Amino acid sequence: MVQTEITPKIFIYNPTCEMAIANGTVSFMPNKTLTKFEHDLDVLPLFFAGKMDTVMVHKLPDQQFINLLTKAGLSLPNFKPLSAALADSDFIKMPKGSLHPWGWSPRIHHILKPFKESCSINFLNQPNAFWKEEHRELYCRKKALEVVKEAINCSKNSLFINIDQTAKICTSVSEVENLMSKWKQIVIKAPLSSAGRGIQILRYATLNESIVQSINGILASQSYVMVEPFLNKVFDFSLQYYCNGKGELDYLGLGFFETDSKGQYLSNYLGGIPSEIKALLTENKILELQTCMSKILSDSDIATNYTGYFGVDCMLVLDREEKLRIHPCLEINLRYNMSTLALFLNKKIHPNTKGNFKIFNQFKASFDQFHLEMTDKYPFEMQDGKWRSGYLPLVSPFQNKTFGAYILLKKE
Repeated sequence: MVQTEITPKIFIYNPTCEMAIANGTVSFMPNKTLTKFEHDLDVLPLFFAGKMDTVMVHKLPDQQFINLLTKAGLSLPNFKPLSAALADSDFIKMPKGSLHPWGWSPRIHHILKPFKESCSINFLNQPNAFWKEEHRELYCRKKALEVVKEAINCSKNSLFINIDQTAKICTSVSEVENLMSKWKQIVIKAPLSSAGRGIQILRYATLNESIVQSINGILASQSYVMVEPFLNKVFDFSLQYYCNGKGELDYLGLGFFETDSKGQYLSNYLGGIPSEIKALLTENKILELQTCMSKILSDSDIATNYTGYFGVDCMLVLDREEKLRIHPCLEINLRYNMSTLALFLNKKIHPNTKGNFKIFNQFKASFDQFHLEMTDKYPFEMQDGKWRSGYLPLVSPFQNKTFGAYILLKKE
């Protein structure tokens, strides 16, 4: 089971960790937009943190926001600016239980290095307490491809997609063109990327100049691209796990999420299985999927080289005969992810409530303006100490943020 520690845990939000791994250097910096995204949402680890823990941020959350969360029944951790933490010798020396970035990378290991000496032996003995070059392969989509092939082979019936619908590794543009001739509609993916970035969905059987440039750019930086057929998607969902780094996994539950037409993350469903897919994704199907995947993942090198939360993205699809199939492993996200967060948020929600956790991203309006409109339209209500209905911001709506995060709930 997940260990509880008396000494404080340190959290930091770095959702660009896969890009940092792809870059490989400790000096990697995400572009301006992604840096803003990282900074605007930096309080999100508060939902995993205890009262003694510290969430490192770029700007302290304001009192108005803290009051709003306290009123919603949340017990908040400490917040400390990262720059202040790195300059505070007392904080650096303070005994710590463990470090919890959103995801590991050479860059975040370098940033957090000053804090490691004061961490517990348990943490320092974790397989990913220090970066090793071989860790990189665990994060690549090639690892997910290995897992999905094993899953399809272990399935005793036609629950999963056919093996010929899984991704292929391409090391040249001509190989991509050959697969496009075969499948017509394809999805091209960088080996290392996250949240729908590094993905190109091609619905027409042509490679224009900009796509060829993009492929060559990925080939130059990551040596190959993953190409898979564009599948007839019904729903996105994920299996969520905690791994202790010693070969043992805890299965935590399912996450249900939606993406846009480009494959980029939009929101997570809260309150259990969305009603529209309850009949499609039966308990028997979930059990077979979870049993198969848990065994394969427990036997994989992930289980002995990674400690922490992770998610396996799956997809409910229709095959050529319009029969429902499951893609059991599109990708493996070795980090906290939005579906992990949704599972933690579900604990706060009233049993008879459903809703969504969403990311705000409207360049024509600030999160502050959006907050005023939503508060007026969907007043937040609690019942029996649980979140019952309405709108609640999960990052401050009083600091002129470009990006935001919120939940919107409705009574069943």
